[in-house]
Amino acid sequence: MELVYRSGGGNLLWSAGIQPVYLFYGEEDRLKEEAVAALNKHVVEPDFADFDREALNAADVEATTIFAAAGQAPFGSERRLIVVNGLELWRERGRQAEADRLAEGLANLPATACLVLVVKAGDDEARRKTALTAKVDNAVKKAGMLVACRALKGESLSGWVMERVRQEGKQIGSEAVEVLIQTVGSEMRLLEMEITKLVCYVGDRPTITGRDIGIVVSASPDDVMFAVIDAICKRQTDRAMTLLAELHRYDPKPQAVAGKLLSLLARQYRMLWQAKFLAEQRVQPRDVRALPPELAAELPSESNIAQLAFKAGDLFTMSKSYSWTALTWSQEQLLLCDLANKGGITDETSIFGSDPAGNLQLLVLELTRAPQSVRR
Repeated sequence: MELVYRSGGGNLLWSAGIQPVYLFYGEEDRLKEEAVAALNKHVVEPDFADFDREALNAADVEATTIFAAAGQAPFGSERRLIVVNGLELWRERGRQAEADRLAEGLANLPATACLVLVVKAGDDEARRKTALTAKVDNAVKKAGMLVACRALKGESLSGWVMERVRQEGKQIGSEAVEVLIQTVGSEMRLLEMEITKLVCYVGDRPTITGRDIGIVVSASPDDVMFAVIDAICKRQTDRAMTLLAELHRYDPKPQAVAGKLLSLLARQYRMLWQAKFLAEQRVQPRDVRALPPELAAELPSESNIAQLAFKAGDLFTMSKSYSWTALTWSQEQLLLCDLANKGGITDETSIFGSDPAGNLQLLVLELTRAPQSVRR
């Protein structure tokens, strides 16, 4: 049996009776979570959840372990629910034999078992010809239900956003929904996180507007990165820390986030240095594109403020809040943080350690709460 799962369509999973085995696959992991939660609510008696529901991870178990869990009798529910996550690992050549053993045993599941197999989406999920392996797919179709969780698009995605907002007790117009989807993308998990932020932002107001989305939601990881830099340079500690956490959500590799952020921050401080220098020479922001040769020669060839002349006004304004000592000190902190991330720090008095993510947090606190002695 095969089914394409739609959000809110949990009853279709058991319309033909609860199946001995379900295999959830496809591009949208958030739909898999929703479907599994619906099955859990339908199959397991709440008072006996600790006994009649078991979660396993395919990275840590073998097929025999899965069947052993399925063979246990339920305590207070009609069926025992066994959820196995991480089965995408069994697509690898080294786990093919285990996947074959899983396929062979599915026909012999006891009537008291409800086995749920979850395959997390990979980068090539939409192009894959099998959910897990051909043998497992065929065995699931014969013994139970193969469930595709496709990425929502168009009206289906818009409808889901509206319903999710309604569940939070708010409203959102169709135009605002379109703005949100264009800004965030179609991944349901990211949309859900942004909806939560928007609900918190609007407070008692009943409706989420396009303006709210423009203020709260960042269009892309790059937008978040530049927003972090802007908040740091404006010494907005709370905002900078919040946006930094957002950056780590987009990219879970702290070293990669640190490398890019430090590079862009260093460039920004060099720009502020140039803006302050030019302001002291009585240059106006509008004149940055056509500097006198003697002043142009004083500026670096790379990260030259003339290359970002459209931002000159903001840079000139921001540079007024920095002394030369503060700019020097800030760049020293960037260097120390970078050295620590690369394992090269030798100064015992440095606050930075070996954890790149922790170092970035410390750096934000340092740069946004610079000692008064270096501010002026």
